Amino acid sequence: MIINKNNSFYIVLSLLIFSTSCTGNIKNSPDSGSSGMVSRGQPETSARLVNWEPTPRVVGQGNGLQLMLKTSEGMNFVYAGHKGKAGQDLFYLSSHNVGDTFSKPYPINEVPGEVSAHGENGPLLRKGAGIEMYAFWQGGKDLKFARSMNFGRSFMSAVIVNDEDAKGYHSFQTMEVAPDGTIYVAWLDGRDKETNPPGTGSLYISKSIDQGTTFGKNIKVSGAICPCCRPAIAFDDSGKVFITWRHVYEGDNRVIVVSASEDKGNTWSDKVRVTEEGWKINGCAHSGPAMSYANGKLFVTWYSGAKNRSSLRGALSSDGGNSFKTLGEIQGKVLDANHPDIQIIEDEAWVIFQGREPGIDNGWGSIRPWIMKISGTGKPSQPEKLPSLGDSVSYPLLFAGSGGRVYATWTELAEGGQKAVLCRGRLTKFN
Repeated sequence: MIINKNNSFYIVLSLLIFSTSCTGNIKNSPDSGSSGMVSRGQPETSARLVNWEPTPRVVGQGNGLQLMLKTSEGMNFVYAGHKGKAGQDLFYLSSHNVGDTFSKPYPINEVPGEVSAHGENGPLLRKGAGIEMYAFWQGGKDLKFARSMNFGRSFMSAVIVNDEDAKGYHSFQTMEVAPDGTIYVAWLDGRDKETNPPGTGSLYISKSIDQGTTFGKNIKVSGAICPCCRPAIAFDDSGKVFITWRHVYEGDNRVIVVSASEDKGNTWSDKVRVTEEGWKINGCAHSGPAMSYANGKLFVTWYSGAKNRSSLRGALSSDGGNSFKTLGEIQGKVLDANHPDIQIIEDEAWVIFQGREPGIDNGWGSIRPWIMKISGTGKPSQPEKLPSLGDSVSYPLLFAGSGGRVYATWTELAEGGQKAVLCRGRLTKFN
């Protein structure tokens, strides 16, 4: 059959229309991710950072999924879930085949239904210097810490970290283990109402030098804290401790700041503003900063609604937190970007966050997880979307494995309740 040029044009045009129509029909299927800000039906324009499995895995029915990896890539998880109708419990489970199957979960907390896990006020799981595993959560009005010394087969009875009675609130906790094995925990505290400005809290820290058997006195780092924005802790190579939080200045100006300690958290330097531009809002953002240190650089990222614009901001310090270079917005064209988490991968700061794709449903599609990275010079990459199960995600976290593997966790909100989700990936440079 002979086709002239005009017929050829109409055939090509028909194929393009058919292709676009078919692409639009996959809107309600599980999202397999895309590279950068590419609309459906368009080719990818750049190499992806990570090759993710196409369908993430449900680890449990709950929220706040935390992952701790062993050297052998054995996986350990905690999440908050409902055992019955009353309250939440903190469940532990593991996987010995890199997430193909999971063990039966068991509760860590001894007081049934005591766990409070909502928003950024979620449980934490960290690795000790040896076989230890450390869990930290809000139980009632107290902060509780429990450890496992037998590879997760059981956890010892919890100890209470806050040394003040439970009349005030103690929540939005964080925990990190220093290179020397010291455990640092920090949280937002309501015990200083008489001295704090109205509507603010205090930031306290405590540490353990005996693998969590005991914790020292609670040390106040600062007052006038935004009361629902979780702080973050990091360490440099010399053992210097950094802590960051959202501080409330006069006129409800909320600014991310960093303080440092060179005596293992006993005393703290004057706070340094990460950016001069704050966010003036009469209320708490419920979104704290994330921070990590690598190769002489301290990276910080946070959410801001300044100038009536929702964005993620970035900054880095090359002088030990004495000053910061602001990087501007790092979310690209992602809408409603929020709740960043930082993981250091090959001396670069990789950031995972949640947000909406602008080309889907006029910017009102389901919330998805995204990743991007910041180089040692402060150059951000374009965000890339991760696969999901199709429902809106919240509070994503990133974890670096060995052998080029990387993992993400988040809570996915479905009609049947909350799902604790794991997604596995490999760095593309190792594929």
